[in-house]
Amino acid sequence: MLIVRLKIMKTFLCLVLLVGFVFVAVAAGSGYGGKKVADLLIDDFGVASKNPKPLKEWEFVTDKVMKGTSTGKMEMVSHEGRNCLRMTGDVTLKKGVFIKSGIDMKVKKKYFDAADLDGVLLKVKGNGKEYAVHIYTKNTWLPWQRYQAKFKTTKKWQVVKIPFSSFKPLKLKKALDKSKIKSMDIAAVGEKMKADIYVDEVKMYDKESNYNKLTDKEKWVILKKGTEAPFTGKYDDHYKKGIYTCRQCGAKLYESSSKFKSSCGWPSFDDEIEGAVKHLPDADGMRTEIVCANCEGHLGHVFLGEKYTAKNTRHCVNSISMEFVPAENKTNLQTAIFASGCFWGVEYYFSKFDGVVSAAAGYTGGKVKNPTYEQVCTGKTGHAEAVRVVFDPSKTTYLDLAKLYFETHDFTQLNRQGPDIGTQYRSEIFYTDDGQKQVAEKLIKQLKAKGYDVKTALNKAGKFYEAEDYHQDYFQKKGKTPTCHIYKKIF
Repeated sequence: MLIVRLKIMKTFLCLVLLVGFVFVAVAAGSGYGGKKVADLLIDDFGVASKNPKPLKEWEFVTDKVMKGTSTGKMEMVSHEGRNCLRMTGDVTLKKGVFIKSGIDMKVKKKYFDAADLDGVLLKVKGNGKEYAVHIYTKNTWLPWQRYQAKFKTTKKWQVVKIPFSSFKPLKLKKALDKSKIKSMDIAAVGEKMKADIYVDEVKMYDKESNYNKLTDKEKWVILKKGTEAPFTGKYDDHYKKGIYTCRQCGAKLYESSSKFKSSCGWPSFDDEIEGAVKHLPDADGMRTEIVCANCEGHLGHVFLGEKYTAKNTRHCVNSISMEFVPAENKTNLQTAIFASGCFWGVEYYFSKFDGVVSAAAGYTGGKVKNPTYEQVCTGKTGHAEAVRVVFDPSKTTYLDLAKLYFETHDFTQLNRQGPDIGTQYRSEIFYTDDGQKQVAEKLIKQLKAKGYDVKTALNKAGKFYEAEDYHQDYFQKKGKTPTCHIYKKIF
């Protein structure tokens, strides 16, 4: 295996190919010792300098110290305008099977305390191979013990976020103790391969780091449900073409075509982007509050029956709760729809894939309008549990998504996936145009040539109905990983 690893103990430095990470707190007022840290930099490899240089010295060892045969090297390079660490090597399946470099994460002989943090964030680019992150703690006192979570690289730069809940214990039974971390690895493991991975930046993150930083005034409105003074917002008298997004999380909220002049003192819209806004009873018991469906940041209130427009609806929104993206800056996003069993696992993998803007669980392929989960579960509506994937074609392709689709489920099963049985769990691709159809047909043909008995159906996409809120981001909310959908390299 090829591992990039933080050194645990010098005597254990010959177990896996490692690249070690030095942890340095950079958030204002933050530090180690379990304090809440919104953005904890591990290494950026001299991002501000002309010459790549890590924050601390890294060590590199091959498995030859254990009479192994793997070879490789680690170097600091400048690649595509980024200073980064590059690991290359030939990983064998003989004897030691690793190359590594690392550094101790302890601070003044004390374990690194990540109890209040949520996971590890990497900015990486690779050769399309699967790698793993390993964490070592006080409980991993034997060199072969570790906690592991896998991720797949692409030939484009991507941000990989791995929650601590994804790390599984290997060769030990104790759960991961985030408060007593002594080292961490990035590893190529489990197959004979040529390793080649670039690491641009490594951080630890908490959930707050997913969102934009807010000013005190923005926090008062968005988090504490305040209201800005009328006629003071920058978007009150603003009618350019584009999209209004959530100030806190960046999710799309309103098209400029739905904005109208109401002279009420706040930006007004008579419609929202489908699924973007939640309607909730206001604390005053009379009005209806509207919040961002993604982060639940406060937007304002919605009023009906005022007859300003034909839709007879007015979303009264605080300017401070939004950002405006001009039409000329809008990305030409595309949509793909896949069904491969329980949509929780399907959504999990697509939402984490580089270039995917959003992934929503839902129902499609049936005859019943606006079906509920209970109706679909009967198998009588004709719908399949599916996921609608919105992606940026400048960052990924439909071919990449279709490959991920086949590599994350058993497409040889008919009307089932693992323990889930029924037509609603069928394997089916719903193409939106002839180009997608041709890509899917080509991949199915390749799979059959490899000897697979492909049961995946291929049909034109129809109406897609989003599933109930509790089905969205299911595994992320639960802090778990899929069991019926497991990534397996095929192409």
